[in-house]
Amino acid sequence: PAAPGGEPFECSVDLETGEPVTVQITPTMSDSELVVAKYPLPFFIDIENRAQLGAVVTKDGSEQQNKGVERVGDRLRAFTYYEYGAKSSDGGGVLTMLNSFSGSGYSWNRQLFDATFVSWESSLEKLVTNEPRRTNSVTMVFERPVAPAPAPAAPPAAAE
Repeated sequence: PAAPGGEPFECSVDLETGEPVTVQITPTMSDSELVVAKYPLPFFIDIENRAQLGAVVTKDGSEQQNKGVERVGDRLRAFTYYEYGAKSSDGGGVLTMLNSFSGSGYSWNRQLFDATFVSWESSLEKLVTNEPRRTNSVTMVFERPVAPAPAPAAPPAAAE
């Protein structure tokens, strides 16, 4: 979905909590759209860190084994990952505190990682938590530059 005039994008991501979670992502490009893709594990993607641009796709997904939707120039903005901790649905309180001491109530929780201004190494540490014993997929959110419409062709010059 494209966001009008620098407004934040909204997209839904399944964090395996029952309902998809709606997230807002501020555009980093002047004219862009978000592309959300869910990949089965294992997945293949070519990304390289490009300083201020962040993690940028270097090979179209259609050329990959898993036939992804990403395109050269897409910027990886966010992706699902797993973190070990108290269930986010516990809501805090005395019971959560007691469970934390005993270790019960702790599990791997799927979350969304903002990869916008983070080193590729940090992103990779989070990305590899998507492993078969926890999940069968990873969801990635890309920001894609929208190509301007081509200029109309000039009329052919009149022959003299």
